[in-house]
Amino acid sequence: MFATLPAWSRRLGQTIVLLTVGLILADRLGSAQWTFLPPVTTQIYTWVLILGAFSLLLGVAHVAWVHLRRIQRGRAEWPMSLALVAGLLTVFLLGVTASGGTASPMVSFVFTSVIAPGQATLFGLLAFYMAAAAYRLLRFGQGGGGWMLTGALLVILSQIPLTGQTVFAPLGPVVDWLVSTPIMAVLRGVLLGTALAALIHSLKSKIPN
Repeated sequence: MFATLPAWSRRLGQTIVLLTVGLILADRLGSAQWTFLPPVTTQIYTWVLILGAFSLLLGVAHVAWVHLRRIQRGRAEWPMSLALVAGLLTVFLLGVTASGGTASPMVSFVFTSVIAPGQATLFGLLAFYMAAAAYRLLRFGQGGGGWMLTGALLVILSQIPLTGQTVFAPLGPVVDWLVSTPIMAVLRGVLLGTALAALIHSLKSKIPN
């Protein structure tokens, strides 16, 4: 992230990130002696929300700019870019001009007619990705591949209304246990490992060779 900045800017940015993470971790661990932490972390959380909203707006503007340039230059698949920009402008104008804002009937219609079917389509495509992953696992004989594939199929089929409410209805408690216990444990382990790796990398970058 800081690779293109000058050396002093990289050190300053890494120091700010490291101090921020340290303050948040200390606040989350509940250090009662450090009474100055709650006001500081509250300000940090507020700035995180502000910067997150600004980053989202900047990301939308960047996506629109990239696709507008593709349309202008007539690159490959520019009609897809035109459809994306048209949809972006339509939803934006509906949300700004409608009396009910994001709760207006037109915005709700766009959500139920475009966004929700798109999400369902992406969910349906998981079957093809799982088939490809199962082929690789079974072909190369990786250990535990069959168990992992069985668990993934069980969870996905239980979430589909057609099978989840009929065939897999008796297995509801089993699926809930899988999601809340082993899957959540693995997810927390991955998140914790990622956070520790980032913290160690930041500390390592601050220690001179």
